[in-house]
Amino acid sequence: MKLLKYVMTSDIGLAPNPYFGICSLAVCTPNHKNARLCVDDWIVGHSTKATGNKLIYAMRVTRILTMPEYFKEYPKKHPNPYGDQKQRCGDNFYYKSSGKWKRKPSPCHNNVRAFVKDQGKRVFLAEDEKCFWYFGGITDGKTTGFKEEFRELIQGRQGFSYVYDEDVIERFTKWLTEYGCSGLIGEPRDPIELQPDRYLVEIQPERWEVSSGVRNPDMPERQDTRSGCARKSDKRAHSHKTSGTKGCR
Repeated sequence: MKLLKYVMTSDIGLAPNPYFGICSLAVCTPNHKNARLCVDDWIVGHSTKATGNKLIYAMRVTRILTMPEYFKEYPKKHPNPYGDQKQRCGDNFYYKSSGKWKRKPSPCHNNVRAFVKDQGKRVFLAEDEKCFWYFGGITDGKTTGFKEEFRELIQGRQGFSYVYDEDVIERFTKWLTEYGCSGLIGEPRDPIELQPDRYLVEIQPERWEVSSGVRNPDMPERQDTRSGCARKSDKRAHSHKTSGTKGCR
């Protein structure tokens, strides 16, 4: 058993995606860099030093899938750009058709560079709400006290690193269970608030789908396809099994 730790510069509800009773990590740094994770390993994401190294989430991996497997088995995680917050930030948008990678319309990672980085990576799942703690934007004694309580779990640079000390990991998991609840505890700190006017659906050749014009009343009309996800600009400092299931301890 080991623990992967990394810094999250934003938290929109995409990576991780904590909805529908399952925490999934499909399109983030550990995926892009081919993290060597197995079932029963842990993933911990915290905010930047500028935002206090607050704990954003922790999950025990219960299953690892390929993207085609994930796309087929978890349709509820497919994005709906015209739905509510949890539907807009669905992380299950990549699939293969006629040997080519394609994507379902999504306001997130809506550019060619992200498409290239994301495609074909392994997806990490915590399939039970007892196996993950998603705090999101919550600021309380637990999330802010994480830095002082577990200095060994703070990632001080870009990318990620592993912790192999099982005593530290077990002390951390015990500390988590003492919170009193698990699963989706808070909401994303940086929720999606803008809707692009077009969506990238294929890159070989590059093809975009124009928005249907159906918009949520709470989402202003503005195109923002250059960034990783369409959201309001924010001046705050931001915040060897390949498949199979295994329950949490």
